[in-house]
Amino acid sequence: MTDAGLELPLFDVTARKVHQWSMVGLVVLGFLLSAVGPVAGAVPLVIAGLVMLVGRFWWPADVVRQFTWRVLEPAGIVRRRHVHEDHDTRRVARVIGGGAWLVSAALLVAGLSVPAWVIAFAIGVMVALDAAVDFCVLCFAMVQLRR
Repeated sequence: MTDAGLELPLFDVTARKVHQWSMVGLVVLGFLLSAVGPVAGAVPLVIAGLVMLVGRFWWPADVVRQFTWRVLEPAGIVRRRHVHEDHDTRRVARVIGGGAWLVSAALLVAGLSVPAWVIAFAIGVMVALDAAVDFCVLCFAMVQLRR
């Protein structure tokens, strides 16, 4: 770890990882359910969007993180892992991603399935990248802009 990393505060990333994979799962579920109909496909996108967006500003609304903190971690199913990271940029990314999934759901219901899924999967890929290899696309973009 670099000296710059030590300047950043420590955060438990376990709940974030569970949250991220759950959101990706909801997007995939929405895609599969869209075969039934656009409303069925939009429901998981709305859930993911609301959990990300509302949960960012009101922690009890992030039911995945609450479940992780209250059930999975105490039961020993997942263990806390603390890392130094820029939490503020990830919070902005969370708002953008949640809003984008809500827009995707609206586009899907409006019959615009191709742009809906392009947006939904673009955000889903970015979330999966962060969950799998700790690559935050917005964090990377912000570092590049600051240079």
